[in-house]
Amino acid sequence: MSETSTVFSTVTEPLTTPATLESPAIHILLRTLEEVGVTHIFGVPGGPLVPLFEALAQRQRIQPVLAKHEEGAAFMAEGYARVSRGLGVCCGTSGPGATNLLTGITSATSDSIPVLALTGQVATSAFGKGGLQDSSSGNRTIDIVEAYRTASKLSLMLQSGQQMQHVIRRMIRAALTGRPGAVHLNLPADVVKQSVPDDGLPVTKFFTHTLPSGDPAAIQRVATTLQTAKRPALLVGHGVNLSGAWSLLQRVAEALQIPVATTLKGKSAFPERHPLSLGVFGFGGHPLAEAYLYSEEVDVLVIIGTSLGEFQTNGWDKRLAPPHRTIIQIDLDPLTIGNIYPVDQSVVGDAKAILKALAEALGTLALHHQERPRPTDSVLEHMRAETPRYYSAEMLQQGASLLKPQAVVSKMNEALPDETLLFVDNGNCLSWAGQFYEARQPGTVFCATNTASMGYAIAAAIGGKVAAPQRPVVALLGDGAFGMHGMEIHTAAEYHLPIIWVVLNNGGHGMVYNGEKLLNGQSYLTTFGTPLDVCAIAWGIGIDAFKATNLAEFEGALRHALEAQVPCVIEVMVDLEEVPRSLQQRADTLTAFFGKQE
Repeated sequence: MSETSTVFSTVTEPLTTPATLESPAIHILLRTLEEVGVTHIFGVPGGPLVPLFEALAQRQRIQPVLAKHEEGAAFMAEGYARVSRGLGVCCGTSGPGATNLLTGITSATSDSIPVLALTGQVATSAFGKGGLQDSSSGNRTIDIVEAYRTASKLSLMLQSGQQMQHVIRRMIRAALTGRPGAVHLNLPADVVKQSVPDDGLPVTKFFTHTLPSGDPAAIQRVATTLQTAKRPALLVGHGVNLSGAWSLLQRVAEALQIPVATTLKGKSAFPERHPLSLGVFGFGGHPLAEAYLYSEEVDVLVIIGTSLGEFQTNGWDKRLAPPHRTIIQIDLDPLTIGNIYPVDQSVVGDAKAILKALAEALGTLALHHQERPRPTDSVLEHMRAETPRYYSAEMLQQGASLLKPQAVVSKMNEALPDETLLFVDNGNCLSWAGQFYEARQPGTVFCATNTASMGYAIAAAIGGKVAAPQRPVVALLGDGAFGMHGMEIHTAAEYHLPIIWVVLNNGGHGMVYNGEKLLNGQSYLTTFGTPLDVCAIAWGIGIDAFKATNLAEFEGALRHALEAQVPCVIEVMVDLEEVPRSLQQRADTLTAFFGKQE
């Protein structure tokens, strides 16, 4: 669904607080957020945000979480939204607070995650007069509402306190319905304190709870095509995770014994220890998934909930959709269908609703036609024999003197519980996790690969842990990413959140270093002259930290961190020269972009 869906579980029972005749506008905003189940707001305070924090303190229902940087706060809200399957909220003050939030909000929108960004604004009487951090436009100041317009689904400034009730309902409707995404509301300090009428009606009455379920005739055609296909395959993306369609996807795959590959962002949409799992296809992909989906033997490919961007298709590889293959695309966004590859059949709608209908249609067809079950796929079995689906950490390490990052990630499979929530940062970590980490339970792996901001996982893991305090939460990142948002580990320490950060330290920006060497034979400004001592930084903040130089040390540190139930950093010293296989494919794509000649 363009890696999207609408089925975030957003609503709790409305609070039964009696409606008052009038309330300050900021209290109307908070009451509405309380109704949709928001429990935390992540942010950094500042002058124009004083009314917000004052109201939070008075109401005592939503807990503010003090981040170290507004971009980190936005990533926390995004991680909270992903795990809670509801609305995440972050805030920053006017001027730089608002601009710092912008990258995180851009990321949430591009990944279809519902986040509300609240930004402060100077009092309306100071607009255009050169007030401190004025971001209302005019007199050489940024127009923050305009800046957020292309980064969000909706960006508005509250013009009058009387608008608040309508505007906050509109914000929530925009964030949660259709293709989810981030929204932005700018709050002038004087306007939010205005006392205005409050009708007391629950926000649940102001947006739809109906999911687009697709054309029944189109779904029936897809069922018939699958029933008669000789060797179909499924490629599923982020939309399945967003819709929570995991059990229905498994039901459809098992009904006809259809092998399943996921995109990197769709990882954990299908349990990766399942016999039908091919692993990730595309960037961070598994060789088995590529071998099978590129096979001439596959006659039908069903694509569900992915926009088929560069990462999802190995740079839009034409082998994914050869002329002889029937392509079926299912997506929430009709503009995504046929955007990359020509399609033969399509269904527009939410992944969960469509897979439910498809499973029922397949069951009906089986009853009426009594088709024999599809025999074991000999082509797939032969490929599995040549390309093992799973890995051993020790075999990957093969006695090398420096730790191989893929061996470290493979070792995580042995130590981490199946229910672990894993947040993966951008960089080579994506390749290592995509190919070597096994997502054994659905909806347990999270990455942000559209905007692809470094440092995402450090902070998003905090929001994820807030949303699911009983689940183990781990972030996998590099030292380059740690350099960008590493101080957010202090936020976890302050709130006693037992998160584990596994930092693969190779002395710099490994993905860029490896990529430049692949492209040009040399690297430029990519490594640190003085490598980060991640453990020393963590210890200075008061966080348990461990340094690992071999697999035994890493496994011991990881098991200790799981038992300790305190924030822990594990710094793993890995080989900078170890190049992910996906990066070579990425280098080939970049070569085509740059028009480089052989």
